Parts: sequence; structure tokens; C-alpha cells
Amino acid sequence: MKPWWLAFWLPIAAQAGAFYDFTVRPLDQTNMSLVSAAAPGALPRVTPYFVDGSKIRIGGPEAKTVYLFEDQSMYVIDHASRTVHVVNPATLNQVAAHYDQAIKQLQDLAAKAPPDERAEAEQKAADLKKASDRMQAPVQRQYRVTARLESVDGHECRIWEESENDAKRLELCVAPAAALTGGAQILNGMKMLSQFRHGSKFALGVDFGLTAWWADIDRLGGVPLLVREYKYDSVVSEVTLTGVHAGTPAASLWELPAGYPLQEGSD
Repeated sequence: MKPWWLAFWLPIAAQAGAFYDFTVRPLDQTNMSLVSAAAPGALPRVTPYFVDGSKIRIGGPEAKTVYLFEDQSMYVIDHASRTVHVVNPATLNQVAAHYDQAIKQLQDLAAKAPPDERAEAEQKAADLKKASDRMQAPVQRQYRVTARLESVDGHECRIWEESENDAKRLELCVAPAAALTGGAQILNGMKMLSQFRHGSKFALGVDFGLTAWWADIDRLGGVPLLVREYKYDSVVSEVTLTGVHAGTPAASLWELPAGYPLQEGSD
């Protein structure tokens, strides 16, 4: 039997795009550790990803919710409510501009406010600026390449460790992009996702908030095929990229469903 995704895949232009599975191992909430693969019902959560140049789709044809990233916008297709939600602002640059505009508006209002209201208005503008500066401040991270090698879906990769404030936060098993079919397309897709608010959550399953964490991916020199997240010296999540293929996704994957109304709003 052919894989379902072949119906949405054109392998002729093999360098145009890529497809892979984004697999998340479940976490046992009772002890905050990864569920053993041998445990009954311990099925991982598998999500198909499609990359085509500057476009990324997260979710296959049976998914209840699909995410499309294109032209600095994020479209959330909700098949349950039969709507498409357009997230705005979606990219980090848009979020920063949104905060800058809101701060200026508050400052202008404070300057025109009556004396008895001016102090409160000025404090609101100062608080918003402080929050904006904190979210956009770069996080200092340290990277260390190790001698450890692992294998993910038949591809050998090397473990890198990422630390914050002297505590290990991540292990990333990195394979050269050239060693993967469609590796360059996947790497470019990850970099594109980094431009979006909470893009690291979509790219790696790790939430770095508004920080531009993916500026560091070039230091790794390849594609992270496995990411382990650590908290309090314990692994709390594990993500792997498997089933990597190269090809051109069918045009239908990027079409918004007919009859679904567009709803614009903030994320």
C-alpha cells in the first residue's frame, strides 16, 4: 500500500520541497518523565510537515487543525468550526512594530491627558515599553558539540548541548543538511518558522516565546533530527524528524478550503 502522502506529492521536481514527520513522545504527567515506548498505549503524536520554498504546512489531510505559514502570515484552518483564522501580528518583526505603535499611542495620550490622569497614563506606557524590551531582549545561550553520536531513522547525527544560565536546556542531534534528502529545504523551513511568534514551538517543539532563538541554528551546521528538552536535570520532551522525503507538494495543500470564512485577529 502506498503512503497517503503520495497523493499530495509530485516527486518530479525533487529539489523544490520536502516532507517529514514531526514526532513527539508523550510525557507522563504523574512523574514528568517520558513515557516508555514499551508502555501500553504509549503512541507518539505524529504530525506531517510539508515545505515548499517559503511556504510550510503543518498537518495532513485528516488533521482537524492545519497551520499554513506564508508571506509573513499564519493561517489556522479549523475544520471543526469550518473557519480560517488569520493571525496578525504573526512574525516577530510585526509583533515588535505592534508594540512600538502601542507604546507611541500611549505616550501621545499621556502628553495630552489632564494633570490628574497623566501620571497613570505615563506609567501604562512605561510598563508596556518595559514588557516589550524584556520580550525582545536576546537570551544568552551556550552551545557545546559533543563526541556522542546517535541515529534517527537511519541517519547518523551528532549531539549538541545548549545551556542557559549554566543549566542544560536542550540536546540536539544534528545531521548535515547535505546528508538528508530534502535537508536543505527542511533547514530553510525551520529558519522561516523562526520568524514567527512562537515559531520555535512549531519548528522544534520547544517554546522560546518571542525570543529570536533561531538566529543560532546556523551555528549547528545542520538539521536537528532529535531535540530533547531538559528541566531540573530531567528530560521533559523529545521530538524527532523522520520519514524525510524530497519532492514538490501538490498545489492543493496550500489552498484555503472553499466556503470557510476568514477571521482576522491577534494570536
